[in-house]
Amino acid sequence: MRVLFKKIRMLFFIGLTLILSCAPAEEPAGKDGRLAVIATIFPLYDFARNIGGDRVSVTMLLPPGSDVHHYELKPNDIIRVSKADIFLFTSFDLEQWAYKIINAAAEKTNMLAVETGQGAFLLPLPDSPELDPGHSEGPPTNDPNHASKYDPHIWLDAANAQKMIDNIAAAFIIRDPKNSEVYKENAGRYKRRLTELDEKYRVSLSACKTKTVLHAGHWAFAYLANRYHLRYRSAYNSSADAEPSPQQILSLMEQVRAQKLRYIYYEDLAAPKLAGVIASETGVELLKLNNGHDVGKKDFQAGETFLSLMEKNLANLKKGMQCR
Repeated sequence: MRVLFKKIRMLFFIGLTLILSCAPAEEPAGKDGRLAVIATIFPLYDFARNIGGDRVSVTMLLPPGSDVHHYELKPNDIIRVSKADIFLFTSFDLEQWAYKIINAAAEKTNMLAVETGQGAFLLPLPDSPELDPGHSEGPPTNDPNHASKYDPHIWLDAANAQKMIDNIAAAFIIRDPKNSEVYKENAGRYKRRLTELDEKYRVSLSACKTKTVLHAGHWAFAYLANRYHLRYRSAYNSSADAEPSPQQILSLMEQVRAQKLRYIYYEDLAAPKLAGVIASETGVELLKLNNGHDVGKKDFQAGETFLSLMEKNLANLKKGMQCR
């Protein structure tokens, strides 16, 4: 057990770059010679597919339509991950159960666990006023009762998404160095597409009638709002578990009326009924935003990508904020 937690502490304290520099290069475990990669959620899954191309086999741990905030590990999840070359997760703030997988897999395999959010810019949750925005400091906890003080939806900041792509590419190169140039080229190409989309957001959202995004869901879009200088209000504040109080709901309705908003936003997995109630009471229309990690089965099977979902978000933001 002491050896297992020593490995975890290395992941916590040293950071991704140094961990990867110490990891031995090995032949991929996949039967077809490709890297076997398991990613917890859709953004990581899609980033990995674009970076790896036909050199990797990527699967998503959480089934489409699952909510990562409430996901409960199954015994088969640990078995699946232990057979992979690389396990990608966002952070111990989001996938608070990841340490269980890492501990279990460390006993049996040389699976490389990658905290893809290492080095990302972090925003404090709205009920953590004592924290300052910035990069994470110190090791994450492996306490199962740990409650994050930072917003874990880091991929909705384009700069964070690029950092995550760099971390994933670095892991692929360590495990499969003979294809390093392929991974570097693919990562660079994908980052350029992200940069183009980031600029499109900046231009498109620069001249709007309102800068307010009222969201009848959980606190998921603060990074996006922060990057493009929008005012973000959510019914659920920080916790995905806490129900909004009547006062919070009334406050949202008052803001809708005071600012004469025509639209509010909702998510598929986070209280769409509440959005319907607010819309009915205030006479506004509903527009969908996708936070990236709650991709439904229909969208997944239809071949939606992270970039296509972000394009749809931009279209609905432009409509809702009445941008020129």
